[in-house]
Amino acid sequence: MTLLARLEQVTAGYGAATVLHDVSWSVRAGEAWAVLGPNGAGKSTLVKVLAGLVKPARGTGLVGPHDVATTAPRLLAQQVAWVPQQVPDGLDFTALEVALMGRAPHAGPLGLTTAADEARARQALERFDVAAVGDRPLSQLSGGERRRVFLARGLVQDAPLLVLDEPTAFLDVRHQVETLTLARGLVSDTHAVVAVLHDVTLAAHFATHVVLLAAGRVVAAGRASEVLTAERLSSVYGTPMEAVGPGGFLPRWPT
Repeated sequence: MTLLARLEQVTAGYGAATVLHDVSWSVRAGEAWAVLGPNGAGKSTLVKVLAGLVKPARGTGLVGPHDVATTAPRLLAQQVAWVPQQVPDGLDFTALEVALMGRAPHAGPLGLTTAADEARARQALERFDVAAVGDRPLSQLSGGERRRVFLARGLVQDAPLLVLDEPTAFLDVRHQVETLTLARGLVSDTHAVVAVLHDVTLAAHFATHVVLLAAGRVVAAGRASEVLTAERLSSVYGTPMEAVGPGGFLPRWPT
């Protein structure tokens, strides 16, 4: 399958604080990646490097043919769609207007959207179960509704790589499952999805592949069935974990 992104010995962080250390990792079309690890492991920083939001201090990050450190944001946005962890409060844009922003990297010189763009945005809102609030400003929506509107924006962007930072935050169980099912359905021989997740069981059911981080380093990366073992998860999370049924993992509670 086509190589969509590659990190080679990337070290990155914020100012003098280094978060990622010599990370090498690649994403190909046809793959659904879950990024897992304990708090502070570097999960969000890893995906921000892919989106061009954090520049490597050392090493190389490529998305499509573009170097994330030097490529103009508009060109990078044609290759990777970014859905952030923190969805802004108080925006006066309507849900439809936010979804339409996903077409910006593909718009002409005047930045105008078309009727076809609007139809695509409305369809995306429908897929994420927020079509009914399309004409309402984001400031009037719940946290979960805002989250799904931004997911719709990512879908409308139509980039080969969709990067989701904690896409199930603020969502109830039904919408967690539906969101990851929709994301997995976008994977094809031309597209891939990368999602930062906290729930190991959700990750096991969503992902074809997993990259497991600890202290800013890759502990393991590969097929989910090979990376996700009770022994490895227990070591990384620092608490005993056990496999429960097909694709399930739970902490072992003290008796």
